[in-house]
Amino acid sequence: MKKIENVLLIGLGAIGTLYAAALRSCPGVRLSILVDEKRMARYRKNGVFLNGKELDFSWITSGQAQGEKADLILIATKSNGFSSALEMIAPFAGKETLILPLLNGITAPEILQKRFPHTKALYGFFLGHASIREGTRVRHDGVGKLYFGKEENYTISSEVEKIAELFTRANISYEIPADMKSALWKKYVLNVGVNQASAVFRADYGTLQKNPCMLDFAARLMEEAVRVAEAMGVNGTEGMLQSAMDVILSMPEEAKTSMLQDILSCRPTEVDLFAGTLCKLGEKYSIKVPCNEEVLKKLAMA
Repeated sequence: MKKIENVLLIGLGAIGTLYAAALRSCPGVRLSILVDEKRMARYRKNGVFLNGKELDFSWITSGQAQGEKADLILIATKSNGFSSALEMIAPFAGKETLILPLLNGITAPEILQKRFPHTKALYGFFLGHASIREGTRVRHDGVGKLYFGKEENYTISSEVEKIAELFTRANISYEIPADMKSALWKKYVLNVGVNQASAVFRADYGTLQKNPCMLDFAARLMEEAVRVAEAMGVNGTEGMLQSAMDVILSMPEEAKTSMLQDILSCRPTEVDLFAGTLCKLGEKYSIKVPCNEEVLKKLAMA
C-alpha cells in the first residue's frame, strides 16, 4: 500500500490548526496549507499559534498549483467557507486524491461527491472538547478524536486504511465507525442542540449544565433532529438523544461551543448548517421542527 505523502489542508481554524500541527512534523509527510493571498499575508504577519507555540507552515495558493495532485485533502473550513474551498482545492484534486471533510453538519460528503465525482470523498468529523480561537491563536486541551470513513465500514477499504496509517504515523487519535452515516447524524444531533442553545442563551457549558430550562430547550431541538433522522431511515436513532445529553454534561464547565464563540466574536454562525438544514429536511419529510424554526429566525438576525 502506497503511503500518503502529499497532504493539503484548507482551513486553519479551531479544528484545522490542531491537525495541521500534528501533520507538519509527521515523518514522510509534505504538508501544504491552502490559502488565498489575503489570508497568507495575515498569517505571515500575525503568525499561527497553538497553545502559545508559533507554528511554521508551507503556504500555497490555487494559482501556484503546478499540476501535482494531492494524496489527501483535508477540508477544515467553517460552513460559510465551504463553497469557496471547493473551488480552491480543484487544481489539486485528481482521480486518486482522497478528500476528507472535517466540517460540522451532514451535507459536506454529498456535496463533495457531486463536485468531484472522479475523486474519493469520504465522511469525517471531530468530536471532543471545544477549541478556543482568538484570531490566529488556538487553544485546546488535547481531548478529542477524528471519526472518518466511507458511508459503511464493516469492511475497511484501502482508502480508509491509507488515512488510518497516516493518522497513526502522526499520532492523531481516530476511530472508524462501522456505520459512518449514523455516527455523522449522532454528532449533528449534538450540534443542533448544544451549539444552538448555547448561542441563543449566550451560555457556556457550565451555564447550560446547571440550568434545567436551557437543557430542556437543547433537548427539544435535538428531539426534532432525531425525528427527522428516523424519517430518513438513519440507523441508531434510539440512542442519539441520550448520547448527546451525556456529551453535554461531560464537557468542562468553562468551555464554549464554536457557535457561542462566533456570536461573542461577531462572526457569522453556522445556524444555516444546523437549523437551516433541519428545517429543509423537516419540510421534505413532513416532520414539524418548530424549535429549530425559532432558532433559525433568532440567530439569522444575530
